[in-house]
Amino acid sequence: MRKLTKVFIETLPILFGIFLSYLFWQDNVLLLIIYLVLTLGLIYFHKDKTEFIIFAYGILIGAIVEVIGTQISGYQSFTKPDFGGIPMWLPIVWGYGFVAMKRIGFVFKDS
Repeated sequence: MRKLTKVFIETLPILFGIFLSYLFWQDNVLLLIIYLVLTLGLIYFHKDKTEFIIFAYGILIGAIVEVIGTQISGYQSFTKPDFGGIPMWLPIVWGYGFVAMKRIGFVFKDS
């Protein structure tokens, strides 16, 4: 399989997440549940279980960055924040973003 195809496949969950955000942006709890189920499933069924650690690290870093961005520097705001000025599902997206970047990095490394 070509590199570009593999990168596209690893990008599909992110694109699907954007679509889900468009559909359910008004319900933070529903988005949190959907994102958790999808991301944990995508990691669980992947061959590298250490991605759970990368996912947790991404959640932590994402929450810190977003809270700083909204509360301290004020460079952004959200229409339906839950804690620290951010929606509760946003750190989950960051967590999976870290996992996706790891996977995409290996696509380029292994080829």
